[in-house]
Amino acid sequence: MHNKRVLVAMSGGVDSSVTAYLLKSQGYECVGATMRLTCPAPDPTTGMSKVDRDIADAKAVAERLGIPHHVLDLQQTFDRNVVERFMNAYQEGLTPNPCIICNRHIKFGALLDAALDMGCDYIATGHYAKTSQAPDGTWQLHRGEDPKKDQSYFLYSLTQERLARTIFPLAGLDKERDVRRIAAEQGFTNAQKAESEDICFIPDGDYAGYIERRCGHPAAPGDIVWRDGSVVGRHNGALRYTIGQRKGLGVAMAHPVYVTGVDAANNTVHLGEAEDLAATALTANDWIWSAPADHMEAELDAGGIRVGAKYRYRQKDQAATLTRGAGGQMLLTFDEPQRAIAPGQAVVVYRGDIVLGGGTVTAAIK
Repeated sequence: MHNKRVLVAMSGGVDSSVTAYLLKSQGYECVGATMRLTCPAPDPTTGMSKVDRDIADAKAVAERLGIPHHVLDLQQTFDRNVVERFMNAYQEGLTPNPCIICNRHIKFGALLDAALDMGCDYIATGHYAKTSQAPDGTWQLHRGEDPKKDQSYFLYSLTQERLARTIFPLAGLDKERDVRRIAAEQGFTNAQKAESEDICFIPDGDYAGYIERRCGHPAAPGDIVWRDGSVVGRHNGALRYTIGQRKGLGVAMAHPVYVTGVDAANNTVHLGEAEDLAATALTANDWIWSAPADHMEAELDAGGIRVGAKYRYRQKDQAATLTRGAGGQMLLTFDEPQRAIAPGQAVVVYRGDIVLGGGTVTAAIK
């Protein structure tokens, strides 16, 4: 029996519900918490918004498990730290990942702070990832064992201090074979609840429309420019384009062409050939070590670190060398040329199945 107190982040979905069940079964004293991050309009047929339904689902599971449940209103914190950062990045021609921003500032920031304020020893979530403690007492963040569900890419901001306070009970479980089965066996009403695929505050996936509505005006039109500098068309908002995009360009060309750059300062979108998307390296800033920072910095000082790197979630590891770049940035040099690296993306580096750290791409180097 643990008798340790843990705050379980309960989204109303099946993963976090089974997380709470497993921890209670293991003897932890569980406290459920659901974050209210947005305030969408209610569904006219039910009178409830999706957020209200999720809170109700989480509360029902907590009641079934006999654990207390709290609703934490983090709307202002979420708006300031996630939504505004997301909007600003898009308006600067970047390609941000709001789920990574949310994990850093909300789930393992504000929610972890709330857990400690409630006297909890740990925070637990339904992420598919794994932690372990090395013999020297340091912590390691591992990939989830099911490669289709592994979410370690989104968790690189878990520093040593955060890893020591975090539990991922679903490590080693299969979503369909194990998690849904456990939920059904326990009589959870959300056992077959569908997964949320979209960004939670933009459920229709129309990022540009959302930003325009928030700003109160449409994005300014501008030029679409070919690789030789000639203007080949007009766009109705540079924020509608991202590097590597091939469809919906608003330009008729005789062969497939791609977005190769978004110049927010001049409000232009640049097009080119597939070969124009190739890069041999990238630079990144806002770097965070998940592995022990002093160990990693020593390896950098010794000449660099061999890593497997991902700058997109579903990407396979790409062999690369991590070294110090100019101006305090990191320089990641790939063994093989890479395609469509977009500033604003998260880049995460691994050693085998262990997350070493990550940062935000600032530039692709040809």
